[in-house]
Amino acid sequence: MKTILIIDDDPKMLDLIKHYLRNESVEILTAPDGEEGMELFKANSIDLVIIDIFMPNMDGIQTILEIKQKKVNNKILVISGGGEYTGLEYLKQAKALGAKEALVKPFTQEDILKTIHSMMN
Repeated sequence: MKTILIIDDDPKMLDLIKHYLRNESVEILTAPDGEEGMELFKANSIDLVIIDIFMPNMDGIQTILEIKQKKVNNKILVISGGGEYTGLEYLKQAKALGAKEALVKPFTQEDILKTIHSMMN
């Protein structure tokens, strides 16, 4: 079974993504920030990481850099709802740093499932 780690400081977003994935055959781990996310990342075999950009303690950009520093080829999907211009710029930066895909919040269930399926295959 594949494992997806979702890192987002918004509990409603974590619940929404878990709800979207309810019929998928995946194990889901969640963390409220990059620090806790990295603890889970190091302790588990993770196939896909979904990371929010704007979080306390350790933001999405720092988390991506730390994952990439581990020299692993994990698939990273970055998400952000931060301001139209600022959020898009950070999504571009995240992709340049190693995220494979990016989605702007709010996204639909169809959007995220389609993205996850293409990344996991």
